Parts: sequence; C-alpha cells; structure tokens
Amino acid sequence: MSVVHARLYGLALVLGIAYILLIELQPYPLSWLLKLAPMLIYAVLVWRVIPGAAGRWLAAGYVAAAAGDFFLDYGNRDGLFRQALISFLLNQLAFVVGFNLLGRGRSWRWLWSLPVLAYSVLLALWMVPAALGLQVPVAIYLGCLLLMAVSAARVEHSPGPLWAGAMLFVLADSLIGLNKFVYPFEHAVLVIVSLYFSGQSLIAYGLLRLDRTAARGAPGTVDTLA
Repeated sequence: MSVVHARLYGLALVLGIAYILLIELQPYPLSWLLKLAPMLIYAVLVWRVIPGAAGRWLAAGYVAAAAGDFFLDYGNRDGLFRQALISFLLNQLAFVVGFNLLGRGRSWRWLWSLPVLAYSVLLALWMVPAALGLQVPVAIYLGCLLLMAVSAARVEHSPGPLWAGAMLFVLADSLIGLNKFVYPFEHAVLVIVSLYFSGQSLIAYGLLRLDRTAARGAPGTVDTLA
C-alpha cells in the first residue's frame, strides 16, 4: 500500500469513526454525507489498486454501499429501507463477482465457510417468516449475503482481514433484518453501524494489502468480465 493510499484509507477510517461517535447526536445536517464518504474513498482505492475487472466490480460494490448508506441515513433508516435493501443487494452482487475474479483457480474454502453457512441457515429460518410482505426479497438478499461471504473466503491464502471483514458484514446486515423484523434491540443503530463499518473497512484493507500478482487472479486465466 503506497503512502497516498494509506493516507486515504486513514481518512476513511477517521470519517467513519466520527460518524459512529456522532450517532447519538442525530439528526444533524449532512450526517448522510459523513456516512457515505468512507465507502466512496474505498471505491476509489480498490479501483486504483486492484487491476482489471475485479477492481472495477469491487469499486462498484463500494459505490452501491455508499448509496445504501445514504438511503438508511437520509431516509431515517425506515422511509427508504427498500431502496437501501436494493443498494446493499447490488453491493453484495458486485462483491461476489469481484471476489470470484480474484479467487479464480482456488478451491472453495468450505471449512472456513462452515460458521457463516450454519448462521445463515438459522437466520433464514428465523427472519424470513417474520419479514411480512418482504419474504422473497429478504430471502434473496440473505442468499446473496451468504454467497458474498463464501466467495470472500477464496481470495486470501489463509483467513485474514478480508475474510474477517466479510464475516462482520454478514453479521451487521443480518442484525438490520433482525432489528426490523424480529426483535428490535437497544442501541441497534450504534451496534449495526459499528459492525458494518468495521467489516467494510477490513474488506478494503484486505484488498489493498493483496499484491498485484494475487489481485490478477490465478495464472493463465482470462479477464472475461471486463
């Protein structure tokens, strides 16, 4: 990671932590801008650092995450929930494509994925029936979330920050659904945003620390999704 990239990553961390610390003061002007800014910085960083189609897909994923952040914050976490759900679904799908491009030629790490697989099954059995009127989109979203986590496990040679970030991302997004449909809990926004931002930041850090050879995927593969 170059000095410039490290400074931009540090700026994104500072902005994200500032948003978390100011949650209790909401609503305040432009809180939505403070929330989405780190995701846009991560989008620029992965686009610059990860070569080819993988970098473009991952950057698109972070742009979609920024849109979801805007809808959750500006929409007061309720009025624009469906728009946020669609944005984060696009985030998941773009990450799935990007992670699988980076993991081409590597086996599926099912052992690493067992915890998230078990968690996702239990989550679906608990949450989907409670999502009245939204069972189908919630089920689709949970499936894409699981696929994102399983795809993330292929990128690193051993479990690292990217894998850990994907697991936190799954936990954060699942808590959004649990809080909305199943069991609202105290300080939900603070807990969810903290987990979400930590997960996205770890994913970005894991991507930025990949060497350029690894970021191109396995030798001899063709960039078919450019």
